[in-house]
Amino acid sequence: MKKIFVDIYLAFNLGDDLFLDVLAKKYPSCKFTVNHIGKNYDKFISQYNNVNRRKYTAFNKIAQRLKIADSITNYDKVAEEHDAMVFIGGSIFREEDYHHSLYQDRMKMVREFKRRDKPIFILGANFGPFETEEFLNDYKQFFKLCDDVCFRDLYSYRLFKNLPQVRYSPDIVFQMDVNEYKNVSNENKVGFSIIDVRHKDGLSNYYNEYINSTVRSIELLAGKGYECCLMSFCEQEGDIDLIKTIMSKLSPDIIKKVSMYDYKGNLKEAINLIASFKLFVSARFHANIIGLLLEVGIMPIIYSPKTTNMLKDINLDEILVDMKNLHLQYDENIINKSFHNKTNLDSTSLGAANQFKKLGEFINTKDVYRGIV
Repeated sequence: MKKIFVDIYLAFNLGDDLFLDVLAKKYPSCKFTVNHIGKNYDKFISQYNNVNRRKYTAFNKIAQRLKIADSITNYDKVAEEHDAMVFIGGSIFREEDYHHSLYQDRMKMVREFKRRDKPIFILGANFGPFETEEFLNDYKQFFKLCDDVCFRDLYSYRLFKNLPQVRYSPDIVFQMDVNEYKNVSNENKVGFSIIDVRHKDGLSNYYNEYINSTVRSIELLAGKGYECCLMSFCEQEGDIDLIKTIMSKLSPDIIKKVSMYDYKGNLKEAINLIASFKLFVSARFHANIIGLLLEVGIMPIIYSPKTTNMLKDINLDEILVDMKNLHLQYDENIINKSFHNKTNLDSTSLGAANQFKKLGEFINTKDVYRGIV
């Protein structure tokens, strides 16, 4: 049984939780350890027999504080205890203020695994946004140390296509099995995936405009008889606070037709709800993908190029409501078109399975693995 160390962002973000869900279910005979030391994910993790988190006891905490022992970045011990490492996530290569410290931490992890001739896989990511050549060159060196780098968009792939280990396949979530949700009946309901733009670099100026355009869209749809459900995909990133702000601006008559949903780790509950929508006004990246998988019409609200790039890759970029054109969110013509903004995902879903091609080859081999770099 292979033991794999998984670096993943765990903050009850629906999209990232789906990454872990797909990975764990795809390889039930594999043991995964997630790079997470808090107890807040224990309940979520407990639903998978093959997933654990890093052991971090009260003693470890005291020793770390007193600088007696390092139980957080002791990657030499981690590499000894695992057969491979996987970085899995979406926007995990953004140029942020903390780039240098994060980069050094990642390099420390990777070097410990490479020192032991154990493979490193990067799955499901896009690259950027970035501004400097230094950032780009840093990650060229980083990717050279990895055995497999599978980007989820062609833009990112083209930046590094000269590296032999770099590939492209559609987003991991496109391969999710949604058959159990096919029988959920569409209700007279429109969903809104809400995002706090203040948590995104350079978008704070659009805060009020985003709120006002969303309010107007809700008023228009509720006026036509639709129930509206405002969904938080990640409370930690401000979704719920913004939903409450939006709802505070609605009149008493409209608010009767509006509900809110706070995702707290129940994936089936959240996906069942999305399956009941006739239209999904989708700011979150994975809200668009889940909506499409469930054959719900989508109106993409674009806060990042990653969403545009993904929709272009699947030839569904006719409707794109970016931050400079938020008035389109309450444009009746765009709304009417969005109810039918769907596409056949058969080939995309098959392609998405290739995200795991190299990892699957490693897991299924009984021989000692030797990387390509």
